[in-house]
Amino acid sequence: MSDEQLEAAAREVFLELGPAAPVADVARRLGVTQAALFHRLGSKEALMLKALCPGAPHALAAFGQTPRTDVTAHQQLAPTLKALLDFLRQAIPGLVILRGAGIALEKALPPGPPPPIAMRAALASFLSMAAEKGLVVLDDAAASADAVLGALEARVLNEYLGGRSFVEPDDDDFLARLLDATVPRARPPP
Repeated sequence: MSDEQLEAAAREVFLELGPAAPVADVARRLGVTQAALFHRLGSKEALMLKALCPGAPHALAAFGQTPRTDVTAHQQLAPTLKALLDFLRQAIPGLVILRGAGIALEKALPPGPPPPIAMRAALASFLSMAAEKGLVVLDDAAASADAVLGALEARVLNEYLGGRSFVEPDDDDFLARLLDATVPRARPPP
């Protein structure tokens, strides 16, 4: 069994049954023994961390890029933010299960600032550079980054807790309106 197969089966079981799901259920889905899983990973906690920790989103690297001047900041941000919504839709349920199991998320993080803090700093830096290049007009890039990322997290959390009916269905429209409200475009010179 590959790492990907193990992670997928464990993720399915824990998301379906919650943090109290027996490791035997994961083993059964994989067609192996529970002992084989413990031999490979050592503990249920290690299995849960492997299956449910999301890692760092690709948006972190994308926000670290220098803004281009041949397209608008909104055109540069929209695809990254849409991918971040998809990432959060995978990450939040797993993180909720880990917290429900009493597992401190800090155990799974690499050294340095946690991904949400790093992401806010990277987006604020991108927005500051975009403002310097005349692509956007901002008073406070950090506040705009907080507003954008907080709105994405809230959208995904509402959808996770209440279902798709708890959010407006169109992600593209949501992102366009969010960017218009939080990252004002610079007006072209007369």
